[in-house]
Amino acid sequence: MRGIVFAGTAVTRPDSVGSLYRLEPGREWRTVEGIPTDAGVQAITPHPGNESVLFAATRKGLFKSEDAGLTWSRLDAPTEGAQYWSVLIHPADHNLMFAGTSPVGICRSDDGGKTWRRARCEHPEHFKMSFGGSRAMRIAAHPTNRNILYAVAEVNGLIVSTDGGETWTGSNDGVAELARDPKRWNRELTDDDTEGMYDAHAVCTSTASPEAAFYACRMGIFSTTDRGKHLRDHEVSRFAPFRYSRDVRIACDDPRTMYTCFSISSRSNAGAMYRSKDLGESWTRIDASMSVRSTIMGLALHLSDPRGVVSVTRHGQVFYTMDGCETWTETQLPPIAGDAFCAAIL
Repeated sequence: MRGIVFAGTAVTRPDSVGSLYRLEPGREWRTVEGIPTDAGVQAITPHPGNESVLFAATRKGLFKSEDAGLTWSRLDAPTEGAQYWSVLIHPADHNLMFAGTSPVGICRSDDGGKTWRRARCEHPEHFKMSFGGSRAMRIAAHPTNRNILYAVAEVNGLIVSTDGGETWTGSNDGVAELARDPKRWNRELTDDDTEGMYDAHAVCTSTASPEAAFYACRMGIFSTTDRGKHLRDHEVSRFAPFRYSRDVRIACDDPRTMYTCFSISSRSNAGAMYRSKDLGESWTRIDASMSVRSTIMGLALHLSDPRGVVSVTRHGQVFYTMDGCETWTETQLPPIAGDAFCAAIL
């Protein structure tokens, strides 16, 4: 593990920087070369087969680095009418990549990101967002069946592909069923109480339960084993004082170990990191020594070293550990940075 940490920001106030910040051990935060200061970085994806290669999804296109994030170049991906919010490198074929967009859509590359094309995505928006179109926030692959992939859309639920990523369709029967229960009602952007269940932020899969997809949303952590027809509530409120989740990820060394972050809402003054060692059946807080002052917007795990974990808050606090969560380092992004949304660790 090199101990290099990244945080992506967006322009969320006048004259702020919406780019990618990089921190080397013993140095200070610096913006990288090649990504504009108004790009709005929404996802940072290290390459699982090459520790020097990373991809960044931004509101102004896709970018790639081949020198551990020092310099970046724009990829030839469709940009007309599209912002980029997520990137998946398929674990079974590193030449196959997918990128999630706003408005909700999926772009596909079959040559490692050199060329891209739009996949067919039939996902009418369930809710309209007052501050822009819905976006495909995260993409995940079935661990053993290459035909099945999952994506989630902010305020618009689960999207599924059953033909290897050529076509994508909304699959929200399970979301709708749980959303009818008043204990899961929540609304912030509309006058519909079911809104919170559709406000999806992340999805992941695990070889420990290949048919399951884990769905993180405003109302907690859920799972489906039938591609969205039914959803199970993992009832995270039994273990945490709040349940708004922006991220969920599987550890590199143990497919039953999951990490997530909980906060109160999209804008709040609190948050915490939790770990589950039984695929979401129980959760334990892992950052109790840290004082989180705003919503945790993203977390990331090192791809090959389970000791590396990093999280970032909306207002620019970055917490990272290199000893498996025994101790944490807190660092603050520069005052000029816009709100932070994503992180990575090499």
